[in-house]
Parts: sequence; C-alpha cells; structure tokens
Amino acid sequence: MNGVDPRLLRTLLAVMRHGSMSTAAAALGYVPSAVSQHIARLEQQVGAELLSRRPGGGVTPTASGRALADAAAHVLAATADFQRLADDIARTGAPEVSIGVYATAAGRLLPTALAELRGAHPDVVLHVTETEPVHGLRGLRTGEVDLLLAYRYLPEDPPSATDLQIRELGREPLWLMAARGTGIATLDDCREADWAAGHLGTPDRRLLQRWAHRTGLEPAVRYETDDYHTALALIAQGLAVGLVPASVVHGWHDPARPLTRVEGIPAPDRPEREVLAVTRPRASHPVVDDLAGLLSAAVTAISQQPQDDIGGGRRRPNRDGRGAD
Repeated sequence: MNGVDPRLLRTLLAVMRHGSMSTAAAALGYVPSAVSQHIARLEQQVGAELLSRRPGGGVTPTASGRALADAAAHVLAATADFQRLADDIARTGAPEVSIGVYATAAGRLLPTALAELRGAHPDVVLHVTETEPVHGLRGLRTGEVDLLLAYRYLPEDPPSATDLQIRELGREPLWLMAARGTGIATLDDCREADWAAGHLGTPDRRLLQRWAHRTGLEPAVRYETDDYHTALALIAQGLAVGLVPASVVHGWHDPARPLTRVEGIPAPDRPEREVLAVTRPRASHPVVDDLAGLLSAAVTAISQQPQDDIGGGRRRPNRDGRGAD
C-alpha cells in the first residue's frame, strides 16, 4: 500500500467523532458523497471494512476502523508538528499557536494572559477555539490544537499523561454559594437546603459526592444542570445552594440578586478543581511555555481574589446568556 492521503484519515476521524457521514460532511465542509468516497477509498487501500453502516445513516467503527483511527491521530499530530516547525523556519521564527480553551477560562483567564503574551511576542499568530476538554483532547492528538487549557475535578479523570504532556497551572477553589438574605451562612445551614449540581456521573457531581462524604453531608440535589450560570441563577433566587468555581462566581453581576459564600469549611476539606495546560510531548515551543506561565499566574490571582460584594449594586448586570464550565 502506498502512502495514505491525510485527508482520508481526517475524514475517518470526523465520521467516527460525529457518528454519521452527513454530519461529518457538514463539519468538514464537504458534500456527503465526498465523505463516502473518502471512506470507500480508504477501505480499499487498507483492504478492510472500517465502518459498519446502520439504517438511518449512522455508522459504527469496526475493530479495524478503531485501530486505524488511533494510528491516524498520531500520524496527523506528527504531521502537524512537522508542518508547524517548517512554517516557523520559513517565517524566520514567527510562531503560530492554536489554543483550545474551556468557556470559563476563555472569559476569565485567557484574555489578560494573551495581552501580556502579545507584548512579549508581538509576531505570534494565535488561533483560539472555545472547546470543552473532551473535544479539545481529540484536536490536540490530531494536531488541530497545540495548547489545551483544561480542568480536572478528580485525579482519575482525563486528561492522563500516557501520551500527553500535562502541566498543572493551579487549583481553582469551588465555593459553596447561597443567596444573600436567606440565612444560610454556615455548612450546617446547608444540611436541610436543596442543592443545584451537575447530572449524575459528571465529574463535578462525583466531586460533590466525594466531598459530601468527607464532610458528613447528604446533599439533596433537586436541580441538575451542567451549566454553572444556570446553577448560580437558581442559587441567587434562594432555591438552592451549590458548589461553583470561583471564576464563575466572580462573573456573576446581578445587583438585584446578590450571592454570599458559605463559610466554615475546614481548609483540608475545601473542594477545588485542577486547571491544566496540555500539549503533545513534541510540540513544545517557547511561546507555549510563556503562555502557560502567564495562565498559571492568572489562576493564582483569581483563586486569591476576595469574594467582595458579588452581585452587589456597583456592577451592571451581565447579559451574556452563554453557559460556563
């Protein structure tokens, strides 16, 4: 078999990611027939069926398809690293960096760090994409992303260091929040309260369960949402209490519904999540290292920022309705 066209490999990964050829075609900017042709050509080249077609247009990868996809991700990542190095040499050192970042960090951590990076590296070309870690890890492995800013609630959760380089930027506290004026001020006050938290099985919900076990709580989760803005809105109305990352709390600006942080949690039991910079082992670049350092300082700053007058009358309401994780 001669060399495989990288476009065919990208198409295979896209189809496996989206679960259908038509959805993959839309994501890649192709017509569906082109995606079908790519898969057929790839199957012909490797001599094996890679996808099982299901009624209704869906597809399921075969064992051969999964094995080839794993290898394809490494090939595409290596190709991207080589191409980026070649481009940097051709551009006499002007680097190009693609960054994947989760929503909260995109609004609270990244902008200041990028502004400082621009001052130190005025020629750097940046591409920033807002993405959740699970999707960003795929892009990192295929070379679409050079630096992924991610979070991790529990040590056993992804990302892992088996094929990636992981740098801890800091630990962001999760604050136990309540509506001001409800009389909820201590941990004991929360024992009879309703709670807002993520759905069962999500990392933040599992962290809540583990933390509650340590502290002797049995939180009654009446409101399940994976959007922290929704959780804060419920909390601000006095309907629930809940654990919310400090960066999200500092983004709450509703003077009519101020929040308060529940006190009395012993320091060893204060919940937190890791903030991570994730790269491929061979994708190290001084610009990436500098940006990771700036982001680490930003995590430290936001973790130490006082919970001063959250939702107080000195701020205008935030009309950005997007969720944050």
